[in-house]
Amino acid sequence: MLRIAFALLVCLTGSLAFAQEREESLVMSAGASSLHKYNVTLFSIASMNSYQFENSNPAGSSYNYFGINYKIDGDSKVALRLPFYFNNTGTDRYNKAVTTDARLADIHVAYVMYDLGYIGDIDLSGNVKYYLPTSERGQDSKSLGGLRFELYAEYYFTRFSSITYGIKPQINFHTQKAFQDKSVPEEEWGFRDPRKTNKIAAFEHFIEVVADVNRIFSLKPRVAVKDDWYYASAEEELEGSQVTKIQLQLGLEIRAKRGLNFTVGIANESNLGTYKGKEVAFFRPENVSYSLMTNAFLF
Repeated sequence: MLRIAFALLVCLTGSLAFAQEREESLVMSAGASSLHKYNVTLFSIASMNSYQFENSNPAGSSYNYFGINYKIDGDSKVALRLPFYFNNTGTDRYNKAVTTDARLADIHVAYVMYDLGYIGDIDLSGNVKYYLPTSERGQDSKSLGGLRFELYAEYYFTRFSSITYGIKPQINFHTQKAFQDKSVPEEEWGFRDPRKTNKIAAFEHFIEVVADVNRIFSLKPRVAVKDDWYYASAEEELEGSQVTKIQLQLGLEIRAKRGLNFTVGIANESNLGTYKGKEVAFFRPENVSYSLMTNAFLF
């Protein structure tokens, strides 16, 4: 009954258009067969945009977390995820020299349900996550956190080959509507406005195909549409907005060994409709990024 109610709740919030990756939701799957109630996993995704990739000394960045997981039963888990950003020395996206640093991201709690039942041969699974405002940006924006629901409908062709449709509605809570973005360098002020309005909600839905090449490699094309809604701020004279983006992605998954896999990817994310004076365009250098994702069961 709880699983049916959860599935209905996710579908309802999705249909009302409340505002990463399926791999993030499955980060614990590497240790799913462990006999222990507790296990620890590592998730990491390192990325670099096309501009930085062409630079002789690019500063790559990564989002990482350690997951402390408790198996409730064979179909569900609860996890505390301790995330951090890591940047290495080099040139950033503003073409500025930066040094190595690590920063805390938003700690979150996840309740994962691997089996929400079936619709015919389609396997349903889902997550509920609550993000705490522990990052610098979360504190600057006076965030109270964010609540996300995720639902995945997956049809398997073979052991590794499948097609998945996923939805991810999220709603955010804040005590103010606008803030100053400290990631914009002061020397860029006048060219870039450091004032930003907070995101009210987001909604993402995607289709991803996993095409099994052999027992080690899989190709993973993916198309996603993401909508973000932002507050208007009368005090800062900033208008509210809705931004819609489409992401085209191709990944190569490498199952190196049991409990360890990597995905090498290239993605283009473009705004749909005019945004900041630019018309819709695909594969601009600033829209293209390269990534390496790691999913590991530690113990």
